Amino acid sequence: MSAPRRLDLHAIERALREVQGRFAALSRDFTEPRDPLTDEVLQNVLDGYALVDDYVARGVDLFDLQQVNLMLEINATVLCGKDPVRRLEYAQHLTATEAHFFNNVEGGIKDLHCWYAKHHNESPWKRAAGVYVRILSKPQLFIEGNHRSGSLIVSYLLMRAGLPPFVLTLDNAEGYFNPSSVIRNSAKHGVKALYELPKIKKKYAAFLEDNAPDPREFFLDDTPVSASQGGL
Repeated sequence: MSAPRRLDLHAIERALREVQGRFAALSRDFTEPRDPLTDEVLQNVLDGYALVDDYVARGVDLFDLQQVNLMLEINATVLCGKDPVRRLEYAQHLTATEAHFFNNVEGGIKDLHCWYAKHHNESPWKRAAGVYVRILSKPQLFIEGNHRSGSLIVSYLLMRAGLPPFVLTLDNAEGYFNPSSVIRNSAKHGVKALYELPKIKKKYAAFLEDNAPDPREFFLDDTPVSASQGGL
């Protein structure tokens, strides 16, 4: 089995900076208002990519029951970055998020884990899309930051399958934000969800596959993971 390729974080930053610079113009085509991509938010997302890159390199399985708590670190990173002072400021919120993550019967990690286990035979695109739908639909997996956390978990799943990550760009921004609004306003349980969510998942999987970048765009060329990093 070949070593996973490492992310080119500078290339990802360039793509996000382009979106940041054109965000006001792009947002005219969004179906719902979106918060601007501030420098702080952008840096936190970059820290999130570095985190999922490390997870993939070390062979971390986020859907192993022994390691699902590491998803909470993805959410904490997109909200607070790596700054310990910021983490302290968010301590109460992070504690509440952890309780929500583990104890919310309808939308917590148990729901996501069960869905993931039932769909192990699907393509990486459909599985990643389904996880995103499950994270973002009501009730959401995290209290806050579900869009960013969900997209990073999607990137993690795609990278584990040897595919390039999802990265927000000028070309895919509208196709990302507008379906995400639909998902966010959809319930994950109930009669309507039984026929609505599979259609949404199928469309989002097609979006991910159709907008997949050339691997050379966001991966470094020759940076294999050393044997000492190959697993936990």
